[in-house]
Parts: sequence; C-alpha cells; structure tokens
Amino acid sequence: MTLLTGIFILFSILLTAILSGVLGMAGGMVLMGILVWTLQVREAMMLHATAQFFSNASRAYIHRSNIDFKSLKYYLAGMVLSFVVISLFTFLPSKALVFGMLGIGPFIPQIFRGRVKFDFTKPKHAFFCGLAITCMQLMAGVSGAALSMFFQDIDMTRHQVVATKAFTQSISHVTKLVYFGLIVPHAHAVSGLPLWIYFAVIPAATLGANIGKFILNKLTDGQFYKATQIVLWVLGAVYLGKAALLLVQRHA
Repeated sequence: MTLLTGIFILFSILLTAILSGVLGMAGGMVLMGILVWTLQVREAMMLHATAQFFSNASRAYIHRSNIDFKSLKYYLAGMVLSFVVISLFTFLPSKALVFGMLGIGPFIPQIFRGRVKFDFTKPKHAFFCGLAITCMQLMAGVSGAALSMFFQDIDMTRHQVVATKAFTQSISHVTKLVYFGLIVPHAHAVSGLPLWIYFAVIPAATLGANIGKFILNKLTDGQFYKATQIVLWVLGAVYLGKAALLLVQRHA
C-alpha cells in the first residue's frame, strides 16, 4: 500500500463514519465499496471491520443511554449460530459477489414490504436478525440495509435506532475480524496490510462518529427515515452496476 492510498482510505473512513453517525448506516456501505474497489477482498474486509467497529462502538457509547438491550440476547444467539456454520466452509467471496450483495441489500426491504413486518423488539425477529445479518457481514462485509428492515416503523426514536443498531453492528464487525483474520487465512493464500493503517483508522472512525452526532441532533425523525431510504437506493444502484461490469469483464 502506498502512502497516498493510505491517506485516501483514512479520509474515506472519516467521511463515511460521519455519514453513519447521521443515518446509523450507509457509511459502512460506502466504505466497503471504496475498500473493495481499492484492495483485495480479504484486506478490505479486515480494514472495514476495524474502522466500522470503532465507528459503531463510538456511536453506541455516545448514545449508550438509548440502547435497547431487551432483544440483544436473541440477536447474539442468531449471530453465533450463523458464524459457526459459515466458519465450517471458510468461504472467501469474490469482488463481484461482494458488490452484488452490496447492491441487492438496499432493495431487500422492498421485497418484504407489505408481506412481512420485522420488529427487532420481538425475540424471534431479533434471533433471525442476528442469523441473517451475520451471514451478510461475512459474505458482503456490510448488512446495514437488511438491518434497517428490523428497525422500520417500530416503537423507537431515531436516537434509540442509531444506538441499538450501532451496538449490534459493532459486535458483528468483531465476528468479521475473527473470520477474515483467523479462519480464512488457514484455508486461502491471502495477503495483508501494513500494521500502521489499522491503528490510523481508529481516530478517523471515532472522530467521524462524534461529528455525526451533532448533525443527527439537527434532524427530525421524519427527515432521518427519508434520508436513509434515498441514500440506500442510490448506493444499491451503483453497486449493482459495478457487479454487472465485473461479471462482463470476467467473461469477456
């Protein structure tokens, strides 16, 4: 990795952490796309997990009084089950698959809209959330769009939504670090990044989360939910286009 590439990545981490601090998501999707575009998949997953862990953990701490802990034990149970099953296969996704899943993610809620109503406050839904979200984390690197299905139109304020999602996502990124840092290298010949970049992402992600807090406080709940949906649809379209381009190039 060159110094210029490192600076570009750190700046991207700062900006996407601000975006996540405002919307409670989307920043991770943008950052994953940038990293997979720039690095190899395993490197991108590791660096993304590090940056997003500190971004989400910072956001969870900032809004810690608003975290809804009641359903988290069911989420954790689903997360562990999903992690164990996927670890048995040590699957390393391709760039085309990552971009494809990134692109599909924002449109998943539309598939279920009017058919199934998910609610994170319900135990069975929280368990399924942990199962599905962990799978997406290990296959695509992000899961914010799918996670949003469990927090739409439920009895939570925007601060509770941001805080609870940040807590679940910070735990999910730990599983991604373990999977791509310890399990995948034993089954695949993969490269790594210089150690300094992992330390450098911490202040960038933390600063971005704190800046995002002040912007979030200026939004209404209605503005918050509308802005989230628009950003996700735009990102989904861009990533689906990139996935299609990679597949065309592969078979050309």
